[in-house]
Order: sequence, then structure tokens, then C-alpha cells
Amino acid sequence: MPTQNRVPLSVRIDQEDYDFIAQLHIEGANTPSEKVRELLKQARLAHAQAQDYEHGLDSMERFIQAAKRHVLHAEKEWGIHSTILARLFEQVPDLAATLAADLPEHATQQDLLDYEREMMWRVVRLMDAVLQLAVVGKGAAYDDNILLELDNTLKLANIVQQARS
Repeated sequence: MPTQNRVPLSVRIDQEDYDFIAQLHIEGANTPSEKVRELLKQARLAHAQAQDYEHGLDSMERFIQAAKRHVLHAEKEWGIHSTILARLFEQVPDLAATLAADLPEHATQQDLLDYEREMMWRVVRLMDAVLQLAVVGKGAAYDDNILLELDNTLKLANIVQQARS
């Protein structure tokens, strides 16, 4: 990887911004300078590059990274696990990245149809993942009673199935 010329830059920031940077956790960035460079890199990507799936996925994964890490640490501490949250952390970045990036700027009717199909496939995949947990039941959540929230969804699915028959 070629080395880049680094240009020194001196700025004055508010104490609140400094405190934010000091407590900010960014993978691979430990010093305030490294964190500021990473924040600039992220801002440049968001601003300058066309939003495509790869960049959208990276952005979404970064967006939820801290929450995922906190959940994993808390689960380890308490000796519990939520398959529901694990599946959401796994699938939501893909869903959001596709939603944000897959429709061309000047979409044709076919582009809209394709976009809708892609989004529906991802929504159904997420619904399937959650509904599978209702079948498994015990051990899928911190409190398995939360799966009772699926009762209304299951009733709606039954109504849809009967209407199609």
C-alpha cells in the first residue's frame, strides 16, 4: 500500500467535542488524531462516493457496531443470549444498505420492480428468521415470553393463507 503524504493540520475545538473524541471507540483508532482521521475518512466516503451497496453496508455495520458490541459484552457478563438480537444485527445492515443504495438515481419502471423485489426478499428473510424463533421458542430470547408478540403476526399470516385458498 503506497504511503500518503500527511499534511499537519491544527484546529481548536470545544471541550465537549474533545471529550466526545476522547471517549469515542473506533476500531483501530486509539489516539485523538487517529480518530479524527477515521471520522474524516467516513465523512469523505459519505460525501464524495456514489452510494453503492458495499459502502452502504459498511456504513450500516459501522452505525450499529457500538450497540452490537455493548449487547455482546452485556450478554457475556450476564451469561445470556438473544438470538433475536443476533439475527437483527446480522440482517438489518444488509436490509438498510439495499434500501439506501440499490435504486438507480434515474429509475425506470423495471428498476422499481427489481428494487421492490430485492427489498421484499430481504424483509421476508428477516420475517422468516424471526418466525423460526417462534418455532424453536425456548432459548431464543432473554425472555421467551417476548415471542408471544408474534401471535398477532401469526394470526395475520393465517388470515392471508385462508384468503389465498
